[in-house]
Amino acid sequence: MSLGHINKFKVLRETQLGYVIGEIKQADVSNDENLEKEYVEYFLHRNECAGKTPIVDQYVEAFIYVDKKGREAATLHIPTITCDSVGIGEIIDVKNDLGAFVNIGISKDILLSKDDLPINYRVWPRIGDKVACSMKIRAKKLILKLASKNEILKNKNDYELAEGEKVDAYVYRITDDGINLVTDTLKVIFVYKTNYRGNFHLGQKASVKIIRKNLEDYSGSLIEQKEVQIQDDKNIILEYLKNHNGVMMITEDSSPELINRLFKMSKKAFKNALGGLLKNNLIEIESDKIILIE
Repeated sequence: MSLGHINKFKVLRETQLGYVIGEIKQADVSNDENLEKEYVEYFLHRNECAGKTPIVDQYVEAFIYVDKKGREAATLHIPTITCDSVGIGEIIDVKNDLGAFVNIGISKDILLSKDDLPINYRVWPRIGDKVACSMKIRAKKLILKLASKNEILKNKNDYELAEGEKVDAYVYRITDDGINLVTDTLKVIFVYKTNYRGNFHLGQKASVKIIRKNLEDYSGSLIEQKEVQIQDDKNIILEYLKNHNGVMMITEDSSPELINRLFKMSKKAFKNALGGLLKNNLIEIESDKIILIE
């Protein structure tokens, strides 16, 4: 009845190992105090009391989960993700045949199934990464699913990000146009493909500079200050040349799509990097190719 939810429960009795708490059965909702109520009971182990001491006949706020023995049990530790709310969890373990196990703030890690992760293992989250998830019930067990943008945006709060501010965020979606990230405060940031370098995987942490606030989310950039970025871009091009016998057929006249696909940078950034390499006498630029000077 309450699996995956935080509710208030009456402390019915104390046992040697903990407490039995309960909620009134849905069919037994009479307000007649003289009638004996029937309760759905859950066991609350002392280790799950979060430093509190429940008192018989009083009420506690608890979360119902499935313990390691497959039983519905209670905890007073409040999870970061429930069936009612999207949240952030930390990756504890990854198994290719199962998926990723996520710490949501309780003693039992919850599975993010491989069925909800990309086919490409290289973009799976890794141990220590953080993911935005929603919680579902499947076969009387709790599972996690990667949260959608709409699910994340339903979590309204007054906290706003300022233009120019740098914040830590975690990748929750990767598209052809760019990457979507989410902060610990559940603010969504989109970074267009020309505003970052390299490849990212789900759950990866990144420091994002806020460019502007949109109607529902934010736009951001992962590019460092111009001088540092040009040097990084120069190194990317040099590495490509070294791996292709010192010659490449990609020039300033190549399409922005080709440049972005090969180097993960805009055409403007590519031309700036080439200019720096030419100034340093590291390359020769011909009409149809670029040559590395040994």
